Amino acid sequence: MGDTQWQKLDGNAELVRSKGTTYREIADAIGRATATLDAIVDDASTTAKAMDATRSLASDVREDIAKATERYRFTGDALVDYATALDPAITDSETAATQIATIEEELAAARTTADNAQSDVDGLPADAADGDVDSATSTLSTANSRVSTLETSLSFWQGRWNDAKADKDSAAETAKSHIDEVVTGEKVNDLKDGFWDHVGEAWDKIGKWVKVVCDVAGILAIFLSWVPVLGQILLVLAAIGSIIAIVEGIVKMANEGFSWGALFSIGMGVMGLFGGKALGALGKYAKARAITQTRALNGITEARRFATVSELVEASGTSVSTRVADVLKSPFVQSATDQKIWRMVQRGSTDEAFSIWRASKFPLPYKDGALRWAVGNDDVADMFKFFGQRGNIVTDGVTMAAQATATIGTVTYSMTNHAKNAVAIGQAIAGGDGWGMASSGNSIVSGPAGGSYGSLIGKGINITKAVAG
Repeated sequence: MGDTQWQKLDGNAELVRSKGTTYREIADAIGRATATLDAIVDDASTTAKAMDATRSLASDVREDIAKATERYRFTGDALVDYATALDPAITDSETAATQIATIEEELAAARTTADNAQSDVDGLPADAADGDVDSATSTLSTANSRVSTLETSLSFWQGRWNDAKADKDSAAETAKSHIDEVVTGEKVNDLKDGFWDHVGEAWDKIGKWVKVVCDVAGILAIFLSWVPVLGQILLVLAAIGSIIAIVEGIVKMANEGFSWGALFSIGMGVMGLFGGKALGALGKYAKARAITQTRALNGITEARRFATVSELVEASGTSVSTRVADVLKSPFVQSATDQKIWRMVQRGSTDEAFSIWRASKFPLPYKDGALRWAVGNDDVADMFKFFGQRGNIVTDGVTMAAQATATIGTVTYSMTNHAKNAVAIGQAIAGGDGWGMASSGNSIVSGPAGGSYGSLIGKGINITKAVAG
């Protein structure tokens, strides 16, 4: 039974409870039948040969049906317990769903107001008076504050919905584990079902194509991640591909013992899923903190020597906790840029939307190529260029620590990735594997281009290889 996010949870507690009660009644009936057969077996008052045969048959039948008693009993108890937990979970989810729908409507209006305020800030001329800049910035700050308040409220009720969903899922998992005990586990009593015996074999056959689907989704996400619903589905599928690789490495270590190679693969997978985004966010934080401090100590005029009006506003508008949450959610949700592109398309500003999409996904190839190759992260590369400007940029210990961590982390990850691919290229050349050479060489060749070039080329090679193989 599938639940729709932010909607009332599916399920019928009364129906589940009824089914559980039926299973309990069957167990009781089996118990009564077993007792009757016990009486026949234990009846020593009749010595006829026909009764001897009846007692022997009763004994055999009793043993067979007694095995089913525990299965029906456990299944009935599990279903009734699940129904007891399901009822309040559905009620809580309905309350949360109502709140979420109301807040989402208010949030959509608030975001439109914030977008208009942002457009006013972006439209300020370079020689705008400080008073005009402060006024536009204040209006934008108020609008963003309203958006932030609604987002916090929305997050709270989404959390309540997630709690209800977690309660339902936990109860379902508990019921499943109890049922599994009498289906495939310790209490199977020789009444073994064969379905799960074939699951592992089936996964071996379809696993390759699951990865292909995820890689295809990764390529499509580059072009369509800004599209509501579709974009989120594609992003989740692309992230699942990375998660599968991580899980495979963990399973391999569990089955074959510790391996540095498997551990390295898991680490690279985790970095690919979250690490690069986390380091990029840290670089943006260092830059934002420096902009904010420069403005606080030296005034807005001095700060604007190093940052645009939009960067000044962005630097003061996002908390550390929000940045951390954005990193954790990033593999599965649309980015702020993708959301902005969608809103522009809705307003009919398709040319501007395309320009922003092109700049974010496919920046000018190999511009600042050496820096991109070294750090492998456009946000950190941008941080380098910001701090490389001449002038009185104010920094403190926290800013410098964030800057150093982002630098060391991205350089280490990038160099490790280049080294891994260089080794793989050598192995592919030695083995005559043209696909391997192309796939491993992609990172080294496309890395300095920045943007999504590497993902597009690399995943395209992997897909072609998988389909051809």
